[in-house]
Amino acid sequence: MSPDPSTVSHDDADATPATPPASADATRTEERLREMLGLEPLGWSVTPAVRLRGWVASGVVTAVAALTRLIGIGHPSGLMFDEIYYVKDAYALWHNGYESVWAEGSDQLFAQGDVSGLTTQPSFIVHPQLGKWLIGIGMQLFGQDSAVGWRLMPAVAGILTVLLLARLTMRLTHSPLLAGLAGLLLALDGVGITESRIALLDVFIGLFGLLSVYLLVRDREWFRSRLARDLAGTAPGGWAPIPFLRPWLLAAGLAAGLTCSIKWSGAYLLAAMGVMVVVWDLTALRRVNARSWLADGLLHRGMLDFLHLVPTAFVVYVASWWSWFAHGAAYKHGWAAAQRAAGTPAHTWLPDPLSDLLEYHLSMYSFHVGLDSEHPYMAKPSGWLVQWRPTSFFWPSEEAIGSAGCGGGRCVQAITSIGNIPVWWAAVPALVFGVVVLAGVRRDWRVWVALVGYVGLYLPWFFYWDRTIFTFYTVAFVPYVVLVLVLALGAATGVLRPVPGSAQAREEQELLAAGVIGPGMPPITGAVSRYLGFVEHKPSRGLPEAWTGVPVWRTHTNGYVLVGGIVLAAVVFAALWWPIWTGQTVSYEFWRWHMLFTSWI
Repeated sequence: MSPDPSTVSHDDADATPATPPASADATRTEERLREMLGLEPLGWSVTPAVRLRGWVASGVVTAVAALTRLIGIGHPSGLMFDEIYYVKDAYALWHNGYESVWAEGSDQLFAQGDVSGLTTQPSFIVHPQLGKWLIGIGMQLFGQDSAVGWRLMPAVAGILTVLLLARLTMRLTHSPLLAGLAGLLLALDGVGITESRIALLDVFIGLFGLLSVYLLVRDREWFRSRLARDLAGTAPGGWAPIPFLRPWLLAAGLAAGLTCSIKWSGAYLLAAMGVMVVVWDLTALRRVNARSWLADGLLHRGMLDFLHLVPTAFVVYVASWWSWFAHGAAYKHGWAAAQRAAGTPAHTWLPDPLSDLLEYHLSMYSFHVGLDSEHPYMAKPSGWLVQWRPTSFFWPSEEAIGSAGCGGGRCVQAITSIGNIPVWWAAVPALVFGVVVLAGVRRDWRVWVALVGYVGLYLPWFFYWDRTIFTFYTVAFVPYVVLVLVLALGAATGVLRPVPGSAQAREEQELLAAGVIGPGMPPITGAVSRYLGFVEHKPSRGLPEAWTGVPVWRTHTNGYVLVGGIVLAAVVFAALWWPIWTGQTVSYEFWRWHMLFTSWI
């Protein structure tokens, strides 16, 4: 009896397994179909030792994330940067049921526990409500006058994002080493740290967006396992059965809806996910030589993929406005009725509440596309990947700081969302390697899990080049920056196993059989390493298989050296820039020394 396909762990490829045998009348076993689809053999699973260490690595990096995101989270005690909007909107939601206008001068009073500035007049707000509801949970627990309260849930979101990235990496690579590496690099990233310690919305996009992609990977596993099981015993050229309900894909649509309910930018990730799942389905049908695989994949399964993702996300998004529907005093409520009374009805094809909400959204869209006012920290997306113009969140006056606590002289406090530069800069060549080598040459599907974050959460910002946009938006896709770097490092160390059934996997088996590689022999050096002169003449003395997920003979000492160098640089950078990420009192000279480029000031 074959295992439940939803619980089978495996790797697979999209374009490298061999074509099926030429005899059209030959029936195929489930095992053969799984190989064609790039799946692990029936009954395969991660060994208990590897699984245990995968959870240990995930737990350790999550603890590191908790420390970097929670220590001193109550500083500064007042509202900073856009907290003046989101925190007060969150309080209004939890007490009025809708975002409301605050009297002028309410910012300082709010942090002191004085909420007398809250009115019942509805406020025009340009982002959905879910993120502010989440921020409000912390204030319900710790009080609205507590900075810990309004920053708690963003911190929790940042911590969970680290855990989720570690588990996604473990699922893709089956390597505790790579899972721990991904989680550690994200836990030490300055963008992730600063935005988990301030009550903004974008960290929630990072969490729910990554959850959407994780669930999409689970659906890929489920769908291909189901396809191999359903086609077992059939000959090539027949119709592939269609599963009308794909639970993991439905869950991905739900998570994508939550992402869109934070900010509209989640819709681009949803679109990228939709294209990717259709492509994955098409390649799966082509591998098993299904009848009319292109038409079937585009018309039948493509439509079902759409129905699983888009309507689900839309329903979740509309449902996230439940409080707006429930309160007649909310902004734009009654607009449709007023239009009818004035003799200028609009959106008559919709019920009044939906017509009101549509008009509200049209107003929000007009605001977003027309936002072009100058801001000292606005930054074009062309510089985001190298952190050219990070965002300054906090810079109090010298009078507010005083001269104590920094050894005399001029004292300053700053919170600047500079990413961990060794990670971000190393990820740039890793991105090139991922696109050219992993996606292009090896046609490894796993790198597309990282690239979908770039496509859905980074590239769309180039369409809004003239808008007022900021580098801190990168917190939404920094998990994918880390993931593409880790996959490249996995390839450099030999820890990234070939996808089952791929040309690379077959070549490795042939070399093993021929005695060219294997235990006690030096690993084969890649072309880049040979060009640079990094040729290994002795067997690797790497980590044991329980930690890497691969036999020791597969690993490269040179790759470990590269990983160690990047990790060491990232740890040192995090230690040196921690005061700048958390608003510690330092001397002006200390702060100025950390501003490596004038664009950082």
